[in-house]
Formats: sequence, structure tokens, C-alpha cells
Amino acid sequence: MSSNVVVVADWDIDGVVSAAQIVYSQEVVGKYPLDGKRRVFLIPSTSKTLPFIFNEVSSLNVSHLVLLDIAYSRDVMFFLKKIKSLNIYSIYIDHHISSFIYSKTIESLVDEFIVGKIPTAYLVYQLMNSLKISLTSRLKAFIEAANTIEGGKQKALNRKFIQLVIAVSKTLAHSRNREQWEKLIRWLSSPLPQTSMPFNINIDKFIEPQKNSEDLNLFANELALRAEKIFNVRFIDARKTRPRYRPSAIASALYRIFKNPVILLLNNKEDKSYIVVKSKDSTAYIIALELYRKGIAIDIMGHQTLSYTLLRDDVDINQVKNFIRNIILKKM
Repeated sequence: MSSNVVVVADWDIDGVVSAAQIVYSQEVVGKYPLDGKRRVFLIPSTSKTLPFIFNEVSSLNVSHLVLLDIAYSRDVMFFLKKIKSLNIYSIYIDHHISSFIYSKTIESLVDEFIVGKIPTAYLVYQLMNSLKISLTSRLKAFIEAANTIEGGKQKALNRKFIQLVIAVSKTLAHSRNREQWEKLIRWLSSPLPQTSMPFNINIDKFIEPQKNSEDLNLFANELALRAEKIFNVRFIDARKTRPRYRPSAIASALYRIFKNPVILLLNNKEDKSYIVVKSKDSTAYIIALELYRKGIAIDIMGHQTLSYTLLRDDVDINQVKNFIRNIILKKM
């Protein structure tokens, strides 16, 4: 087994910036996770695609694996068990709610585990700071951008720069172009003062306003009329509607209207009820976690500013509202 590292990270900007920091630390500084400069292999993945990359990981014959920004799931569990059987030293850093809930299980499967309510890129940044690793100004700018996008933290960053980073993130998520994904990580982790980004694919369509944005806003305004106020939170029962837009897009549009946390109640294709919570702070995270702990939710996903909670079939919606009211009271 060679003393090299493989980084498996999500496609989005949080995963990319997290991976770039590990590459910089290992290949440029030679400090983490191994002492001395070693090669870092890069593999993009999601929770669902982890089973399909195991053979590639095992064929690399590495000594260390770093898993970044991938929400814990059954597929992740089986993947980590296989990694453990190969005696590969494993590091798992993530910020998703499921990783927080199953932290004890994860700790039994990996050698190092870091979980928090802030974006993964910022968790890695804190790790770099603790190791006294000084990052480049370019990498720091993208860390702050990822933190703003994923965590809702408003920093004094150029608005056009934020729009560009969002566009890059969406481009990678839609195209799933592995070559471009790795090129961006290599560019971010480079200590050389390069100016142009390594992109030759069109990201303009993600910067320009979407054609259906006006329709989405109209739809959100119609839903807003149904909003029920629970302290500073707006609760909207939209189970009888069949929206043409992604639930996260609807919740975000509603958040822009109210400028306060939004809870959207919907039914999925199997006619199961679930709620989407959008907030600027960790309210979405807290509500999902508490509903799960109370046994009202049977599954949750998402992160601190956007969460999805699948409700029990027999749950009463008024009971859900009362629990949410108590959660908000406790938070206040």
C-alpha cells in the first residue's frame, strides 16, 4: 500500500473548496493528512454514487481516504465498512443533518470524524487553522464564498463574485463533468498566482436570470397568502398543490418574500407528507433535528439553512405546528 491520499468529495462548491484545501495541505505544504508531500487522487461523488466508486478507490492502493461534504446514509455506511476492511485510514468531514444524527455510528467506522453546523469548507478551514496551515488568498476567498452560499453568512464579498461561484457550483452539479471538477480543485489549490479560472464550459446561463423566475415568484406570492405565522416563522400548507418547481426553489422564493424562516408542507409522489425549512441561520437545522428526536419525523436531510423532513404517516399536522412552536420558543 502506497502512502498516498484519495479525496472523495461532493460535486458542489462546498465539496470542491473542501477538497482543494486538503490538496493544498498535502501536495503543497506536506502537512495533512500525511507528513511530507504526497500525491492526492480526486474522485467526485454523492451519497448515492459511493457504491460505484469503491472499486476505483481500492485500485488506487492508497493509505488514506478523506470523505468530504457527503451526507451520511446506508450507502455511506457500507462504503466505510469496505474501506475499513482494506485497512485504509479514513477521515470524514461533513455538515449534513444525517451525519450529525448518526455521529456515534460514524465514529465507529472512521479514524477521524469532524461534523458541525457550518459548511464543510469552513470545517476544513478551521482544521487548517488548527494545524497552522496558511492558505492562499484565492482559496480563502472561495472558502468565504462557500460559507456565504451554504451557510447564509453575509460577508463583505463582491456580489458578482458570489454569483460567479454560485454559477460554477450549479454548472458542476448539472454537468457532472469530472475533468472540470478536478481542474477547478487543482486551480484553487495551486500556490501560483493564476488569474483565469480553468473553465471552458458555458456558465452564463446560471448567472443570467432564469426564464421561469418570474413564474416562480408569482407562484410563491400566491402561496404566501396562505402563510400562517408561528412567531417569526411562516408555515405554509401546500399539500394540495402540484408545483412545477423544486421545493428548495419555492422555499427560497418564499424566504425572499418574508425575510424570515419559512416552513413549507408538501406531499411527495408517494403522497407522503414532508416539510422543507428555509432559513438564514441554523433554524432549518434545529427544527429538522428536533422533529426527528421527538419521533415526528422518520427521515431528514439537508443542512443548516435548508432541511427536508419526512413526517410519520399518522402524525397530526396540528401536533407538528405545536412542536415547531415549542422549538422556536426554546430557541428564543
